[in-house]
Amino acid sequence: MVADTTFNISIPSDSDGFVFLQCSLCGEFFKITPSDLEDESQLHIWCPKCGLTPDSLITDEVRELAMRIVNNHVSDLLNDFGKNLSKSLKNGKIKFKPGSKIKKDAADPIVSKLDNLEPRIYECCHKEAKISPSLKMEGGYCPFCGEMCSYVNKWHIFF
Repeated sequence: MVADTTFNISIPSDSDGFVFLQCSLCGEFFKITPSDLEDESQLHIWCPKCGLTPDSLITDEVRELAMRIVNNHVSDLLNDFGKNLSKSLKNGKIKFKPGSKIKKDAADPIVSKLDNLEPRIYECCHKEAKISPSLKMEGGYCPFCGEMCSYVNKWHIFF
């Protein structure tokens, strides 16, 4: 039986210290700081676009890298199994010759992408996130408490 294996995937932050996230429900991209993401008092992270708490905030890029890492680990296990089986049956009546090794996929680290997300300070929680320019103009939800927030132009005068 194989023991549990843990893999660490490094997710780079941008120059301001924000990490790239993606809502698994609507696909919206946004950024928050790792300290806000790991804060134990923060029970949920809400999507700034749909206002729901997604099951996952992992981007497709991170998910694909995780799958390549796991597939490579399984390839190593199978290659080692074939090699060990060949050695253990060497002097017996049953012969086993492993075929060619299973090839591994490239598992290049994630590189921070350029994006057009803009910072927004949420007055309700006094925290900052980076969101799309359209959400900044239209309004959306606070990622930290889920409250509906609309864009307020301080220079707009109502008559």
